[in-house]
Amino acid sequence: MERIRAGEDFDSARSRAFWRSVRNTLTGRAQGLVELQTVLDAAGAEGRSFGGEQEISISKIVGSAASPAKANDFDSGFLPATRRLRDRWTRVYTAMTEGDELPPIDVYRVGDGYYVIDGHHRVSVARSLGRDTINARVIDVQTRAPLGTNVDPEDLLRAAEYAQFLEETQLHRLRPEARLECSRLGRYDEIFKHILGHQYFLGLERGRQVSLPEAVASWYDNVYLPIAKAIRRHKVVEQMPGWTEADLYVEITRFWLAAGEAGQAAGPHPAVHALLNEEAKRWWQRRFRIGIPERRESS
Repeated sequence: MERIRAGEDFDSARSRAFWRSVRNTLTGRAQGLVELQTVLDAAGAEGRSFGGEQEISISKIVGSAASPAKANDFDSGFLPATRRLRDRWTRVYTAMTEGDELPPIDVYRVGDGYYVIDGHHRVSVARSLGRDTINARVIDVQTRAPLGTNVDPEDLLRAAEYAQFLEETQLHRLRPEARLECSRLGRYDEIFKHILGHQYFLGLERGRQVSLPEAVASWYDNVYLPIAKAIRRHKVVEQMPGWTEADLYVEITRFWLAAGEAGQAAGPHPAVHALLNEEAKRWWQRRFRIGIPERRESS
């Protein structure tokens, strides 16, 4: 009976994979598993360590560390993408449902996500059975840029920008507690320009050439942190959903600079208030536009 049920579940999973591939083709979405090397190329691998054997959440298994040929046997949700997997898939299914002890899968953990080295069939079957966790041997991979479990092309571009920013500034080594995660592309270039400007004025102030590492540390301590503390004090992130602290830092420095050039009160707190006031105006403008009925031509 279990073999029959396993075959039926495989056919069902294969059917779902087929229709998902149709939808993905029509919408232009990626169809296969995220490849680990693509992620590491973007985020920048820094090192690895053995994390031991542990139960991991199946929902956080997001990709594959195997060869492309192996990874392409499954779609982005670990559904079987080809009928030739049927025999092995049903054997794993039967073993799981009958309570046989299966060896742990092997995975890399990168940020919040796991990438399967060995055990793709076991993950696929466990998902099909609705399992929440699976036993795994984990190898932790450290990257310069942090990553979550939703890894799409834009996420990878942001990670690549952040990794490049950290490579240039070495902020993650100078201030290991620093977390400058931007939600919008191009902001790391703006922040780097701030650092270079700070380096220039710091050199004038100290009457000597200031190295980039010295400028980065000074910028973080004396420019970024005061603004970050103002953001936290006024709970700006909570009032502006979708923005990160680093996003807000960039916007607040613009208001700060504009206030200084206009001869108005300048500093982190006035700039925060100016940003919140501007955001409130935009909110009311959007609400007002939505509430206005469309004009109709009189006949």
